[in-house]
Amino acid sequence: MTKIAVISGSVRPASVGGPVAQWVAEKANTVEGVEASVVELAAFNLPIFVEDFPTAMRPAQDPAAVKWNETLASYDAYIFITPEYNHSIPGALKNAIDFITPSVLANRAVGLVSYSFSAGHRPIEALRLILANFTTGVVGPQVNLHLATDFEDMSKFAPAAYHDAEVPTMVQAIVAQDRALAALR
Repeated sequence: MTKIAVISGSVRPASVGGPVAQWVAEKANTVEGVEASVVELAAFNLPIFVEDFPTAMRPAQDPAAVKWNETLASYDAYIFITPEYNHSIPGALKNAIDFITPSVLANRAVGLVSYSFSAGHRPIEALRLILANFTTGVVGPQVNLHLATDFEDMSKFAPAAYHDAEVPTMVQAIVAQDRALAALR
């Protein structure tokens, strides 16, 4: 069984990320041997990263960060869901990633889903760069959602039917990548 954390990377109360994350988890759970659940970044209430040392030198000491790392460590693989803010990911998501102890994500499979008026291409590319630092296995298949065509009035998630197969395809790649990387953990 591959346990996948579907991380909703927006902390805004009115974010459409929650429904997107729920949809991704539901689609992921249709893949045999997968148990996906949503992890809401907002639930951790992480402060701004001001640790004395970078997490590559010492795990974060803040209690919220410790809980964040413990939660992530309980999963085999991850799917990050992110909106686009100023051609990149939200500051809260970058801050949360800064709190992650590198060994937590090392040699773990990662999938990426994004939504924006550019269909989420820019934040996914930003995440690929950021996550490379953790020696993750970011898979090629990704899900790009467009605010104009996959959301009614840019607020109610209503994905186009052609997206239905994209999540299972990405999750199958995650499972394969997880199996390949398991020996390195």
